[in-house]
Amino acid sequence: MKAITICAAIAATLAFADAAPTKKTTTPSSSGLSKIKHMVYFMQENRSFDHYYGTMAGVRNFADPNVGVQSNGNNLFYQPDTNSPDKKNGSTYLLPFQFTGNRAGCTVGGSNSWTQNHNALNGGLNNNWPQGNSPMSMGYETRSEIPFHFALAESFTIADMYFQSVTGSTNPNRVVWMSGTNSYGGYTLEDNTESPALKWGTYPQNLTAAGVSWQLFQDKDNFDDNALAWFSYWQNLPSGAEKNKGLGVLGLQAFYDRAANGTLPQVSIIVGDTELSEHPDNTPMAGAWLQQQVVNAVMHSPAWNQTALIINYDESGGFFDHVVPPQAPSSEYVVDKWTGKKVPIGFGPRVPLVCVSPYCRGGNVFTEVADHTATLRLLEEWVGQNANGTYKAPASLISPWHRSTTSNLINLFDFNNPDFSIPTLPTVAKPATNSQGVWDPTEMCEGLSDPKSTPPYGKQTFPTVETGSKPVRGALTEGRTLVIRPTTSTSIQVAANGKLAIQKTSKQGSQGEAFSVHQSGDKYAIRSIGSGNCLSLQGNNVTLANCATADWTINYIAESASYQITHAASGKHLSAGSEHLQLSKKATSFKLYSVSF
Repeated sequence: MKAITICAAIAATLAFADAAPTKKTTTPSSSGLSKIKHMVYFMQENRSFDHYYGTMAGVRNFADPNVGVQSNGNNLFYQPDTNSPDKKNGSTYLLPFQFTGNRAGCTVGGSNSWTQNHNALNGGLNNNWPQGNSPMSMGYETRSEIPFHFALAESFTIADMYFQSVTGSTNPNRVVWMSGTNSYGGYTLEDNTESPALKWGTYPQNLTAAGVSWQLFQDKDNFDDNALAWFSYWQNLPSGAEKNKGLGVLGLQAFYDRAANGTLPQVSIIVGDTELSEHPDNTPMAGAWLQQQVVNAVMHSPAWNQTALIINYDESGGFFDHVVPPQAPSSEYVVDKWTGKKVPIGFGPRVPLVCVSPYCRGGNVFTEVADHTATLRLLEEWVGQNANGTYKAPASLISPWHRSTTSNLINLFDFNNPDFSIPTLPTVAKPATNSQGVWDPTEMCEGLSDPKSTPPYGKQTFPTVETGSKPVRGALTEGRTLVIRPTTSTSIQVAANGKLAIQKTSKQGSQGEAFSVHQSGDKYAIRSIGSGNCLSLQGNNVTLANCATADWTINYIAESASYQITHAASGKHLSAGSEHLQLSKKATSFKLYSVSF
């Protein structure tokens, strides 16, 4: 059984180019946003994508067919480490290693600071994690440690190209999440410094101005994670209803109650408790319990059919991620206050994002490049436009480069095929509390006598990725093995005569011929993994031949959550005949599945 891999070097293309501003457009699927009446934004702490989901099937994981290669010939999973006795191509290395045992959850990784993360990214090479940050950066979790996280993503839609905005710690990233930037008026927030207070505006102010109801929900012990509290506007606002929306301590129970009553505001922002935030060494399972409470409140609300919950993470917490993040152009470089040199602000490593909504059901993977500005761009589109085409609630501080680089997240959703059913998810035990009723799962974990995981020098093994598949949504990016299917019951196979045949298959998404795809500008070369040849046109026949040029465009069709593949030179579309692939003036819409074997 084979599969199709499509990979595009879009991240490298975007990495250091100075991008011109692009004209704002509304994608065809944006009309479906009117079906959502309640947006819920819930940000957790300090986990990279590879740290949580590097072993998950169907995402850009440890089996990435397009992982970068270092100058020593090793790919980026083999991070240089002079502490290691293990060598490959003459270079010592450390691979990602699993956190195991009863204290896996309270095992910490590397540093989340500006300097260590810039060291790890190493000018865009992404090859200095053990040495520039910490060997513990390479630790990861699996389904056995985070079963709820896996089940939630497999019931809904996970984004696997979502990056932290700033190559730094919590505060700069949460400031971007709430305002669109961490650099304004000559001042750049590079760390968790909260003085002086920030002088620019926040997006919730624009929601109020547009007449959109909103509320930030937090308990008293909020880990100082409410970014609005760091802005002078909110600090100086007189006590009253508006200040209470941003800084009031209503408690998360108020969110659960309003969800149950169907009385949530149009936009809800959730800030978790310290020990439930997933910040190392606070445990993922404690965070999973909090996620369970929020998810259940949303799913069992009478407004479930009209709600979208976006769960994301502020930054990677010093944990390794193998994907080289796009970097803002030199025009957006800032002065590193520790070295005095001008450096990129970001992006930083990938962090998880999961969309929970009837319009995000189905265990999909969303592949578009995004960061924390993308969540504000989604709200821009959702609130809508004035008659003159301007946004009613604009995120005006988002830079032109961000707008030309990142998604607005609309394609997370399939508005034409919702699934209003409620999935069965694992039950997470309530975290421990002390005698005063205060959360203390971290103390319980730290109090165990089991040893914590450490780098397995001398006995390293490459991580094992689970098998399975996910339907793909959004504009295609590199890093996955994909199956292209004309219908749910047919797939593409190489026939005995060498032609690309259409064959009946089961309804499993993992059946089909295997390819990788490489992007050049807006065109793709689609390469067979088995033969190394590329999808080509010889005469009128679609076949496999030498890979000379990028011959195809691959476009996402939001209305059907499918893809059209077009021969660039002729303008004709790849189509599924009764027996073989062919070119036609009429396009076939293909479903793409990201698979792991």
